[in-house]
Amino acid sequence: DLIDDEIEKKLISLSEYNIVKLIRKENNPEEVKKTLSNWIKNKILIQDGKEYFYFLKSKFEYDGKIYERKGIIGILGVEDFEKSKIIPHEKIFPKYSNNRYKLIEISRANFCPIFMLYQDKEFQVEKIIEKGKVYFKGKNNGENIEFGKIKEKEDIEKIKEILKEKIIFIADGHHRFYASFNFYKNHPSEINKYALVYLSNIESDGVMILPTHRYIPIEINLNFNKEFIEVSKVNNLKEMEEILNNEDNVRKIGMLYNESFYILKFKNLKKYFKGKDDYIELDSFLVDNFLINELIEIKENTEFFYHSSKEYLIKEYEKRKKGVIFFLRPVKKSIFIKMCLDGKIMPQKTTYFYPKVPSGLVIYKF
Repeated sequence: DLIDDEIEKKLISLSEYNIVKLIRKENNPEEVKKTLSNWIKNKILIQDGKEYFYFLKSKFEYDGKIYERKGIIGILGVEDFEKSKIIPHEKIFPKYSNNRYKLIEISRANFCPIFMLYQDKEFQVEKIIEKGKVYFKGKNNGENIEFGKIKEKEDIEKIKEILKEKIIFIADGHHRFYASFNFYKNHPSEINKYALVYLSNIESDGVMILPTHRYIPIEINLNFNKEFIEVSKVNNLKEMEEILNNEDNVRKIGMLYNESFYILKFKNLKKYFKGKDDYIELDSFLVDNFLINELIEIKENTEFFYHSSKEYLIKEYEKRKKGVIFFLRPVKKSIFIKMCLDGKIMPQKTTYFYPKVPSGLVIYKF
């Protein structure tokens, strides 16, 4: 979902066997099946002789600091959310799962791992990953990545044992999970029961949750209800960011409107949202269910811009010279975990797990 036409052309120019040929949105599933079969037949893709876990280590820079995220790639049995220890956090839109379902049905393969999280304060899996053999080192979107296998039977069994008792949270790939589960439900055999996943430890500093900011690019006049919102103008983006990053207990978000930056401070939220104490901890909920509903009349065909980069949305704003951008703060991991465990679904585009998990390192063929 991050590959535009320009990037796609570049990837295919690098190799006619780039994974993008199998995963781009407009692909015909029958063509994907044909391409996949040819790649297997011509030994472009080779199946490993035994079952392993694979690992991926990513070193990346964010906000001037270096982080490292470690995770394993394997297959996970898919089950109904109500019966399993797998927990979603975002709303699912069936139309987005239909294409993925068709791709699974025809190709009988998973090309992109579903990004999942577990909790482990002892970092047991990471210690096993450090013992694994690295097969490939490279760069991907500014990340330094290392990819390899966990081959020792004892280590494989240990990972299974560690994860067997864990609650698993879906970070990214809800629609892929939903498509895999529906396919298994409609074709209930052991061979169809599993989905390709990437599992990482939410306790790691390298598992980063960024906010997804919102830009509504239409002519509007904003009039704020002073009982619930206090508005203050700031000089520039930097000053707005400093105030937003200040760890106080004030619920606040940033705003760009009429070519000026503002801070919106919320008050009396419990009065406005009775019984929604957890949800008012989410900036996305306050924007989608309060600011947009109260302040903006949205026409049916209005296209919102969602992005994790403030700079990207500011550029879009500068092109149009109209509308409003709401700058959100990230969801705290403690809030994310609590809401997942309480079975509460967050608004669409609440989280952006950074960096994305690259596709093409492992393909799971049923």
